[in-house]
Amino acid sequence: MTDQTNRRENLIAASTAGRFLDEIYNIYLSEIGGDHNLALEIAGLHNEGRVDVLSEFLNLKQDLPGGPNLSVTLHVFEKVLPLIVAPVNEIIRTVLHINQSIVQGHSVGSIFDGYIGFCAKDSLRSQEALVLIEADPSQLADILPATIAAGSSIDTYHYLSEAVRLSQHSEKILRQRAIFALSRVQWPNEANVPDYAITALEVAADEIDNVILASIIKSAFSFYQQDKGTQSRITLLIGDVLERGDDDTLHAAAALLAFNTKEVPEPLLDILLSQLMNVNPANRGTIERIDFGIAHLLNGIDVEKGLRFIEELLLMHSKILTIKIFKSVAHEICQNKDLLSKVMTRWFLNGACVLCESIHELGGTHLGDNLCIDIDPVELNTMDGSQVVYVARKAIVYFFMEPVTAASIVISLMRHTTDENYLGELGQLLFDSLLLNYPRSVIEYVKTQLAHMAEKPKEVIVKSLASISSYLEKLRSIPKLPALNPSQAHQETYQRHMSDLIAKSCNAPDRQSVFRDLFSRETLLYGRAVVNYIQSKEGEDERTVTQLIDLGIERELPRQEQLDAWQLDYMMRVFQSESILP
Repeated sequence: MTDQTNRRENLIAASTAGRFLDEIYNIYLSEIGGDHNLALEIAGLHNEGRVDVLSEFLNLKQDLPGGPNLSVTLHVFEKVLPLIVAPVNEIIRTVLHINQSIVQGHSVGSIFDGYIGFCAKDSLRSQEALVLIEADPSQLADILPATIAAGSSIDTYHYLSEAVRLSQHSEKILRQRAIFALSRVQWPNEANVPDYAITALEVAADEIDNVILASIIKSAFSFYQQDKGTQSRITLLIGDVLERGDDDTLHAAAALLAFNTKEVPEPLLDILLSQLMNVNPANRGTIERIDFGIAHLLNGIDVEKGLRFIEELLLMHSKILTIKIFKSVAHEICQNKDLLSKVMTRWFLNGACVLCESIHELGGTHLGDNLCIDIDPVELNTMDGSQVVYVARKAIVYFFMEPVTAASIVISLMRHTTDENYLGELGQLLFDSLLLNYPRSVIEYVKTQLAHMAEKPKEVIVKSLASISSYLEKLRSIPKLPALNPSQAHQETYQRHMSDLIAKSCNAPDRQSVFRDLFSRETLLYGRAVVNYIQSKEGEDERTVTQLIDLGIERELPRQEQLDAWQLDYMMRVFQSESILP
């Protein structure tokens, strides 16, 4: 007996024992890449009448421990469907049963792809399916879009007409599925969309049903994709639907923005962006699609429209939305240094807390060396010194714990300012806020910038460096006062206190870690290496040595936090709350 014969007999035996799906899964794992041959054998067993494959797949259930993987089993079923010879009614009811009963999140769409392949094998199958669907819409309407897709691949205009006819059916569920099915029509190359198809959507737009309205958006745009000559009519239709729809239509509009950004014509793009401003922030699925679409705009399609939209949306929902939610937008901004400069300058100049905090969040995603940001002079009237100083103060307060980033913005402002009075104010801000608090890191950074500065701002920076140098020198000249130096005992007590606090902060998240019960724990009091013995395949213990290295992190804390915390807090609150007059 050949291996193929053995496998067929094993499948038959597994069916008898009620383990058919488990056997399919085991075979699939053992022969990854050979799923087509497996599908041929399964379909052959069904067509020969040896195994009722449809009944077997009706036993498909959610993923169970030790059971077959649901996604894999669905993948095999998709491959088997086009090869089966069975009544159309049985195929439809099997596909719909599986679609309605399995867990959401699996690739259920592929089942309908298999069904489309089944119908495409014989032109009579789609015709029979339409008759069955219309006779029992409450049970079978969900298969209509796939049936139209399959039939239109053979005879486009016949099944287009059938979908249009059903879009005016007395049964609402058939109208809903038929409108959506229009988006699944398979068109010949360079075919024009008939006028009656668009008219059907325009008639359906009078419906008071949000499922239908959302489907109109998808189908209308599919008509535009096929026939660009329909642009003005489709744009008006989608705009009208969005005016009358609710969250479902906005979700459909967000899908256009997210997945068809480059294809959306500018007039329609303006309508989509205008209507999506009405999104409910609680609808995170719609927000995610908007995020994806705006990221495409920022990637060069239309940067200005993308920025204006995300800015207005954040301002409109400042208590709910933050840039953290728009992960794709944040990524797009952060990876483009010029775009980051534009956003930083514009949003700091706006001064709204949600925008300024968003800039800080964007800066917080930076890894590695200190983030240095230049201003975008296009976004700022550098001849208006009040604007320049205002942006500097915002940069200082929101990047105060990232002093090099704050200093880079202040110095960038100095490069674009010619007014000596405002240059002096920037120099004083640099000294009072950053150099005094972070003398080590900021002095080091500022010195590296001197070679790239024009004469006037360079003089101001040199003066600020001289001031901080003089200040530190005077501090060092003050003799130690015993009253200000804690005793050895007090220092040790404080060190033990801090050690206990750090230990508690480290242990708290450790108790909730998923790794806690997976690995054994060892505490090393002292040592330079760890020796372990690992058993090899031959059963012998092999000695391994892991060298220990020092790990640490260093952060410069603001000096005024210790010297004059109240004054520092007041200054930060003033910088944060102030706004520039229009």
